[in-house]
Amino acid sequence: MVNAQDKPPLLNPPTVPRYNQTPPPPPAPEQVPRPPVGGVMQPPPPVQSGIVSTGTQQDIIKNAALAVATAQKAKMYLTAGKVWSMVAPRGEVEVKAAIVYDGTAVAVLHFNPLDGSILPLGVHVVARGVSPQIIENVKRNLPAIISSLEVLNGAEYREPENAWCVPLAYKNMIVAHLKIYGDGIHVVPDYPANQEMQAYGK
Repeated sequence: MVNAQDKPPLLNPPTVPRYNQTPPPPPAPEQVPRPPVGGVMQPPPPVQSGIVSTGTQQDIIKNAALAVATAQKAKMYLTAGKVWSMVAPRGEVEVKAAIVYDGTAVAVLHFNPLDGSILPLGVHVVARGVSPQIIENVKRNLPAIISSLEVLNGAEYREPENAWCVPLAYKNMIVAHLKIYGDGIHVVPDYPANQEMQAYGK
């Protein structure tokens, strides 16, 4: 019996990664220091570097194992989402399916539009159209694929998002990443995938 208390929490939508936040406005002109009359202007204070401090880096690194453990716990709650097709910028068709956690898309699987087989990350099949039967086959096979996903024992840290990316494998292929917030505790929604799923999913 699964203990619901062990279910990792989903990161609340208001907690948006730093790269989605609006930058602060530049200082008003009157805030720019002016040299004193008849004197020498003092050098400005040093600009704060964007590099994370050593202490913070150590805290982040300590969360790697926790992030993998969180992904492993979350795996049993992953379910099949909607399936959709889209035309990529070069005109080729992409077939996608959402991996859903707590009603929200947290990752995307890519499928071959010619035969409906799952694709590993990095492989792109050029096709100009997709049969409705392919979409139906993907929908039918999706629950079994998601139940067979394996959470790999490792994670990549992505600083702009402050998130750990834990690979998900299917038949020895990495097919998606589950993002865990930098604290190692919260599952991060895939906001673009969630929007696509809501707009185009079937």
